[in-house]
Amino acid sequence: MKLKTYVNIFWLWAAALFIGACSSAKMGSTKDNSENVPAAKTVVIDDVRKRQAEEKLIEAKKMDILGDAPAALNLYKECIRLDPDNDAAYYDAAVILFNQKQYEDALGYVSEAVKIDPSNTWYLDLYGTLLGGIGNYKEAIRVYQQMVQLDPENTDAWFNWAFFLDQNKQTDEAIAVFNQIEAKFGVNEDISLEKQRLWLKLGKVDKAAGELKQLIAAYPEEPKYYSLLVDLYMSNKMEDKAYEVLQEMIAADPNNPRANLVMADYYRKKGDEAKSFEALKRAFASPDLDAAVKISLLASFLPFLQEDAIKRAEAVELGRLLVNVHPTDPRAHALFGDILYQDDQIEQAMVEYKKSLSLDDSKFVVWQQVMLLYDREQNYDSLLVLSERSLELFPDQNMAYYFNGYANMQLKKYKNAIASLGKAVEIGSEDKLFIAQMYSSMGDAFYNLKNDAASDSCYEQALVFDPQNAYVLNNYSYYLSLRGVRLDEAKKMAARANSIAPNTAAYEDTYGWVLYQLGDYAGAKEWIEKSMKNAGSTDGTVLEHYGDVLYKLGDTNGAVEYWMKAKEQNVDSDTIDKKIAGKKLYD
Repeated sequence: MKLKTYVNIFWLWAAALFIGACSSAKMGSTKDNSENVPAAKTVVIDDVRKRQAEEKLIEAKKMDILGDAPAALNLYKECIRLDPDNDAAYYDAAVILFNQKQYEDALGYVSEAVKIDPSNTWYLDLYGTLLGGIGNYKEAIRVYQQMVQLDPENTDAWFNWAFFLDQNKQTDEAIAVFNQIEAKFGVNEDISLEKQRLWLKLGKVDKAAGELKQLIAAYPEEPKYYSLLVDLYMSNKMEDKAYEVLQEMIAADPNNPRANLVMADYYRKKGDEAKSFEALKRAFASPDLDAAVKISLLASFLPFLQEDAIKRAEAVELGRLLVNVHPTDPRAHALFGDILYQDDQIEQAMVEYKKSLSLDDSKFVVWQQVMLLYDREQNYDSLLVLSERSLELFPDQNMAYYFNGYANMQLKKYKNAIASLGKAVEIGSEDKLFIAQMYSSMGDAFYNLKNDAASDSCYEQALVFDPQNAYVLNNYSYYLSLRGVRLDEAKKMAARANSIAPNTAAYEDTYGWVLYQLGDYAGAKEWIEKSMKNAGSTDGTVLEHYGDVLYKLGDTNGAVEYWMKAKEQNVDSDTIDKKIAGKKLYD
């Protein structure tokens, strides 16, 4: 149901003409309260009071236009006190109260406006709305019936009359009013669908179907009405009738893509997925079906692609049809890229994303997807170049700065990495985990620049935003152990990392190395052995650590053996050669 918004705005210099002469009147009141409608009395308005009322009304309008509703309401009340026969002041006060959801007071004021001018349809509309809102449907029906008599062309009044008849459980009468509307204004969707709803409410499915058939007859080129009729029959287990409607659609235009969409939906509801998909393909192959419709349909496949191989294969096939039929639509290529990515066709996904960017480079989400793929491929040179290009177009995107910082980090350009990551942090994010990731990466960069204080600070900030970040807990504890400081703290953090992400070789090695630094060589041996088992004994640092532990436990030959294995894995160590040659540790 719609409520017209009555805008009683007029130029101040014409106010006197609009208001007109105020005459003496006798009127009643809904409340004996100075804040509401004045009590019934006879007032003879002299010229002075008349001018004062006009001035209050003009000032009230001004406040109303300026948006100061409380001031306007008070001035309308002053106008009414001076001129109790001013219907416009009553109505405008009611509108303010209605907007403030003070419906009872609004009803009191608008009822007075209606008493003064019962032929004003604006007054009647608000009056009827408020009556219906408090459940007085019978009186609301009378008001809207009166409005229709006063203004037969007012479609809102007709619809509200029917609406409140239905609310008053007079459904048959409501349908009769809609029939009158239809006879007067012609067949249209709103009327037919309302009648369909009412017939269904009465349990008369055939009558409801008749309304849709009438729409189809009036608009035979619109497949939506066929679809609604099919849905109606299907929801009422009248599948044979639904199939008949579908055959009519296809017979009328076998290549109509929308008809094929309806057919696809029908077979899907029947459980015949193969036929449903064939109809869907016919629709996607048609250039007459707008690309936006196809994109919306295909996007609905995305949530199911990871776990449903059949849906994934179908999405790939439909996506290929989409870009073949609409080769210049950047949205089509971007969506097909998403589908190929989910199907692990990374190279082809990259092709589609780049095609999308070549057609429209204004969508950052597509740039982001390409950067993600470069990161996945560990193609950091290309990631750096692309992130720099994206920053030129999107200087306020924190993800662009993050990827730029991450690429610089991987390329050992640590100062550049810190600058970009710092900018990403400055821009901020509502995602606490992302903020933690940015601080974590900055911590790694500062560590590589040997700025331990800044590195520690960044890791601590990361843990503020994500206390369960096992990666940060591990790195922070490991770097503390290498420096031999705050080892008790390092032990706690390393233990937490292993609790959060058990059986992670790097985290087990860290915990073992912290124990080593604390002098617990037996414990260190146990944890580093776990790490070697989970890493497959191929990590040079872990192998070197194990050799160091064996040496501390008195197994010099075992230590040399593992130092040599570490060297074979090209361990990054300044002392590995000296250890092997001297058969002893060098701190």
